[in-house]
Amino acid sequence: MYGVLYSDVLVPLIVRMGQLLAGRPEPYARNVEVSNRKSSASKRAVVFTTSPGGGTGDTVKTSYVTVDVFADDEGDAADLANLVLALAMSRGPGGMVDGDPLLDAQLNGGPNSDPAADGFYVQTAELELRHRGVNL
Repeated sequence: MYGVLYSDVLVPLIVRMGQLLAGRPEPYARNVEVSNRKSSASKRAVVFTTSPGGGTGDTVKTSYVTVDVFADDEGDAADLANLVLALAMSRGPGGMVDGDPLLDAQLNGGPNSDPAADGFYVQTAELELRHRGVNL
């Protein structure tokens, strides 16, 4: 019998969000860096970081993920944040919530404007994610 190991939920989230944004026609979704930190070179970025909290069940874990969206224009930051949250909670084939590993994604708070010391505009939100482990 193998134990359940919960994978790093940020990895599939970052990879899949990068793919979904790359296929979008909106101008504010172009050239967006998706990562767990913002580089100094990017003008638009989506940053996912894990927040404290969550819990585990037999084969499902609940994780909280902070989503920070950076842009050099306030309107682009708000539009990109709304698009990212909609994509993060999208279900079914082609969506983020497809059971591999995400089972459910809910908005837990935000989006809210946050101050950015470097001249960027930032929108912050938090997602509550339920996801599978490995070795099930």
